[in-house]
Amino acid sequence: MAAAPPPDPTVLIEDLVEEFLLRIPPDDPASLARAALVSRHWHRVITGPVFRRRFREFHRSPPLQGYISNIHNSIHFVPISSFRPRHADLDDVIAIHSSPGRVLLCRRPGKGLDVFPGKGLDVFLSVWDPITDELRDLPALPLPVVPGPCTCNWDAAVICAVGEGCNHIHCGFKVVCVGTSQRRDFSCVYSPEAGSCWSDLIFAASGEHTNSFETGTCVHAGSSLYFLSRFNHEIVKYDLLTDRMSTICFRVEPDAQINGMATVLIATEDGRLGVAKTSNSTLGCSTLHLWIRDHERWEERRPIELRMLLPDDALRDPQFPPEFFPDKPWLAGFAGTGAGVIFFKTRLGYFAVDLNSGRSKNIGGCLGWGCIIPYVSFCIPAPGAISTDEGPEAGLEG
Repeated sequence: MAAAPPPDPTVLIEDLVEEFLLRIPPDDPASLARAALVSRHWHRVITGPVFRRRFREFHRSPPLQGYISNIHNSIHFVPISSFRPRHADLDDVIAIHSSPGRVLLCRRPGKGLDVFPGKGLDVFLSVWDPITDELRDLPALPLPVVPGPCTCNWDAAVICAVGEGCNHIHCGFKVVCVGTSQRRDFSCVYSPEAGSCWSDLIFAASGEHTNSFETGTCVHAGSSLYFLSRFNHEIVKYDLLTDRMSTICFRVEPDAQINGMATVLIATEDGRLGVAKTSNSTLGCSTLHLWIRDHERWEERRPIELRMLLPDDALRDPQFPPEFFPDKPWLAGFAGTGAGVIFFKTRLGYFAVDLNSGRSKNIGGCLGWGCIIPYVSFCIPAPGAISTDEGPEAGLEG
């Protein structure tokens, strides 16, 4: 019997090249873009659909590329990886939510921005892709008309239109808005695939509510969106499969209440809802508390002293009482990448804390409001978008 022919060394080398390229860290897209300039073969591999799919499957969770800070009536993108957007600053908008690859912005042409508009003031949203710099304006929100000087209270989120299991390669999006008007909860959805218009308002069947939504607090966990309602210890759940709203009470002990910038919603890798909250003792110690909702019950994880996560000079000065606002480390946001990243605002700037490793990183000074909008996405060179005349951050796609 004739012996099998020896393997083609060229094929073996090509396979090794792809395996090497797959292991480039996803938070260093500039290196991936530079690698695409090495040769035509490397360019063909990196910009091909098979590599884009394998790269996402290999690294699983999209990396944190940066965060967006609201500064008055404008936004500023602060990179914490090698990714650089074409425009780091946009005027006359504020960021209220993000999902992998996209950021939801609120705008009002010709007027000062106000996320709690009163009667007669239209609210417009836009979906921005920082990688491609594409900005898609949405029609005015169909908020209920409120009589007199009352206001309509709302929050919104942008999500992938495909849902769980999507690899986020050229997928669509939809925007979900929830709110309260005259003590009645309502929701509506925008989908480009459904005629590029908002759906009719759907009012919750349950009784009256006094929810006080604050934009920028939404988290996506499993098949639901969760919105934080300040001051009444409730979390509003929007089921993406049934389009129904319900409320979840978060009142597990007297001091575990939803209050101001000491609380953010989080999500676990397996799609469960969680709550993170900070507390300060009279001895000057700051503690991070985590609760995970499992089988309709809140289970508290082991409290973590913030001195184990943050440097000493970022914590509150013990000579001041716990109520001294400027020196408290405040929770500023959550990014659902990997096991999750929690952001703190301290007197030294923003810190990102990886919940899996416990490692913290100073990611920049505190600009604008206390809360930030994290941005996570894969950035991979797009076909035909890279030439030798372009910089390392050019020609990337989500």
